Amino acid sequence: MKTQLPEFSSLSERVNDADNAEIVGSFRLSEDCIYLQGHFPSAPILPGVTQLDWVVQLASQHWSTPVSIQRVEVLKFNDMILPGADVDLVIQRKRKDCITFNYKKGDTALSSGRLVF
Repeated sequence: MKTQLPEFSSLSERVNDADNAEIVGSFRLSEDCIYLQGHFPSAPILPGVTQLDWVVQLASQHWSTPVSIQRVEVLKFNDMILPGADVDLVIQRKRKDCITFNYKKGDTALSSGRLVF
């Protein structure tokens, strides 16, 4: 199955103050997002595995990183991503073989982690 990324209202690349490349995007989680189906029928939330896959796919598209990862480190799911949520995503390239990500809703941390290729 091909990954269906969210429809980003903004998506860009930049270099941060620490000289790390970043992908920065914003999206609204569509209420009819395919990944909400069955997770959970009476109270849908965006699955964590989908959040990780979106990060991997975006990093691959922008930086040609591998689509398979060796390990996931410091993974945290702080809050649920619900249908209709306005979400900001920042992906940082820490090293050639490592990226970090943060999903946020305003000042609220939703999830974060480090992926090693």
